[in-house]
Amino acid sequence: MRSNSGQTRVTQLDGLRGLAALVVVACHALSTLPGIGSAVSGNRSAELNTAEAWAVFSPLHVLWNGTPAVHVFFVLSGFVLVLPFTRPGATAKWAQYYAKRFFRLYLPAWASLAVAVVLMAAIPRSASPLQSPWADMYVTDPSVGQVLKDGLLLLNASTINTPLWSLKWEVLFSLLLPVYVLVALRWRRFWHVKIGLALVLAAAGALLDVEALSYLPIFAVGAVLGAERERIRELTRPWPRFVWFFVAAAGIFLANAEWISPEQPIPGVEAVVTVGATLIVLLFVSCRSAKRLGDTAAAQWLGRVSFSLYLVHLPVILAGVTLLRSVSLPLALAVSVAASFVIAELFYRYVEQPAQRLSMAVGRAVGHRSRSDAKDLPGTQAAPATLDSPPIRALAGAGSGRRG
Repeated sequence: MRSNSGQTRVTQLDGLRGLAALVVVACHALSTLPGIGSAVSGNRSAELNTAEAWAVFSPLHVLWNGTPAVHVFFVLSGFVLVLPFTRPGATAKWAQYYAKRFFRLYLPAWASLAVAVVLMAAIPRSASPLQSPWADMYVTDPSVGQVLKDGLLLLNASTINTPLWSLKWEVLFSLLLPVYVLVALRWRRFWHVKIGLALVLAAAGALLDVEALSYLPIFAVGAVLGAERERIRELTRPWPRFVWFFVAAAGIFLANAEWISPEQPIPGVEAVVTVGATLIVLLFVSCRSAKRLGDTAAAQWLGRVSFSLYLVHLPVILAGVTLLRSVSLPLALAVSVAASFVIAELFYRYVEQPAQRLSMAVGRAVGHRSRSDAKDLPGTQAAPATLDSPPIRALAGAGSGRRG
């Protein structure tokens, strides 16, 4: 992370995003199992064997807990989208940014909806005692109205392709990015106060059950971390290894706070999950061991296809379970998860990558048009464009899930 050279890519965070996407896939796969799915869908008194109880009500749940993974996506989106504005002399070109962001988010989302509808037409979803009540919730007959509503990405997603729910918040964050940039780059000495206030707002939103107040501050946490990454790195450089061990343990424990007990979680627990997700991102930003994990070849591949994997995996898993559950549910899950990885790679190559290229081309065209219009005005000189740098992938820009 060398801001003086203009380099804004933080490769280990690509790996973290990929690992978070893998956690979401594991969450949806395991939730189709009858016992685990019953607990996940709200029945915490469901009968579980010993292995299932440990998987659900212990810190092991963090390995397949989708909620903190999505919170990680949101923190990462705030982090990576602020980075280009932290370069010395960076100038905001908002028309370019909005044009690029629209194509970057919407085209893959629309394509994933098409994939889901095609799979449902070929293999209609149906309820079955062979799968969990959680899986039964996704049985639906998609209508044109549902598809169009989901395609807006501004309303609550239906069960056609439920992961699109998080893109609503990605889109709203993207629209409000100028505000986030202003907050992240002003009052720099009070960066820790800004993070604290964002977490307080997220806690208030969780307690009041106000989704916008719960989720939008998470992006602010990431934005401040991105703006202050060099300062944070210098502050944490002297930390010995055992301190990072406690940061990792605290992050995992807090991220899994909703599932540490069979009792119903306390109101506002999602704010605690946000703190855990923030510590996990901090770990990958500053801890050498976590950086090495994020930079492994497997994590980097997962990061490369993370947005695509996030978008397509659930329709593929549900189709595989519907098709093969009467033979063997474990076999159905193994086949469908493997198919999710293959389809994610193909989706990345033939949908997400072209969408990225198109978004860059549109951004350049808008930038050229803006400069041409500025030259036509007497006494004005167009400012150099600065948002045509190589894209930073983010899930959904995942966000983005993922998360650029």
